Amino acid sequence: MVRTVPTEADRKRVLGASKVLRQAKQMHVTSRAGTDVIFKIGEFPTICEYGFCEEPGRWDHWPSGFLFTFANEGGSDGRIVIDRGDILLPQKNYVSDKITLNVRGGFVRDIEGDIDAALMREFMEAYKDPEAYAIAHIGWGMQPRCYWHTLSLLDREASTGMDARAFEGNFLFSLGPNNEAGGPRKTACHLDIPLRNCTVKIDDTVVVRDGKVIDEAFQ
Repeated sequence: MVRTVPTEADRKRVLGASKVLRQAKQMHVTSRAGTDVIFKIGEFPTICEYGFCEEPGRWDHWPSGFLFTFANEGGSDGRIVIDRGDILLPQKNYVSDKITLNVRGGFVRDIEGDIDAALMREFMEAYKDPEAYAIAHIGWGMQPRCYWHTLSLLDREASTGMDARAFEGNFLFSLGPNNEAGGPRKTACHLDIPLRNCTVKIDDTVVVRDGKVIDEAFQ
């Protein structure tokens, strides 16, 4: 927490990026691992987190530093590859072999892979809720003082995984509820999954290239 004390510069940077996201109608995410997925966006608001609250009614995390919106209902199609070293939350695990999610009509239809995929399938099946498989929030990390490796240094119960959610250049997506942004889904099954080394394109603007935030895109 000392390492990630929030600053006004964090706030300005995230808010600058949010201006691009708020105006967009599509997010296209690709990676060398095989991710190629398109999300239609615009139905839900953009939400920013930068580690502190400066106005009544606002909620945030500390540590933090990222932004996201929610995919339009039924508006996600393609393939998401969770690569070796990517992280599953709430499991707080680094994936040891690839998991491929086939997405059609806003829902994950297939979860392919080896033992990590089997664990993910059983975890989600245990909720017995089809809404668990819906694409929920999508965005990217912008906190340079958060690190991908931090989770490996901590006992699972010692962290909520905020470094993993916020480290700069990740593509963070979730499965499950969207009621936080006013949507109808309230399923108790909620996974946050930060991916490394992705390219994120907002309409015609690349905001993250191969896991590196492109600040010029927000100028």
